[in-house]
Amino acid sequence: HSLVRITIRIPDAIAMDSYPGAIEQIISNLVENAVVHAFDGRDQCRIEIAAEVTGDAQGHVILSVADNGNGIPAEHQNHIFDPFFTTRMGKGGSGLGLSTAYGLVTGMLGGRISVDSAPGAGARFTLDLPLTAPAHPELERADEATNRASMLAPADGMT
Repeated sequence: HSLVRITIRIPDAIAMDSYPGAIEQIISNLVENAVVHAFDGRDQCRIEIAAEVTGDAQGHVILSVADNGNGIPAEHQNHIFDPFFTTRMGKGGSGLGLSTAYGLVTGMLGGRISVDSAPGAGARFTLDLPLTAPAHPELERADEATNRASMLAPADGMT
């Protein structure tokens, strides 16, 4: 139950054509994962969220979420993105947070995610995301259908 200080270092000039809901979910899952798993026995709990645009021609942003927690044991690092992998089974952990983040990064956003961690030295999750996310026509069709349905619905919610 320690206080966690979150520092955000993201330049205002970064502009993405992407899916903000997915990015919010990813960051939320990574921060929640750190709060739940990283800080047992620690008083000075810090999380830093940072981003920078790469200089490559394709246009990518490198987004990182790093903590100064206890780190991730080496034997867990190959499994942390697996669905239902948790070290908190029976203690409220579903094992879906990092798996969901992985799926959103590599699927919807067309990027990559990796982790760098050592016991006692915290963890850093690094996302390499294109500045322009791949098109997902199926999502656009679903949004259009939702918009059409909301336009046809009675204003007072009665049918």
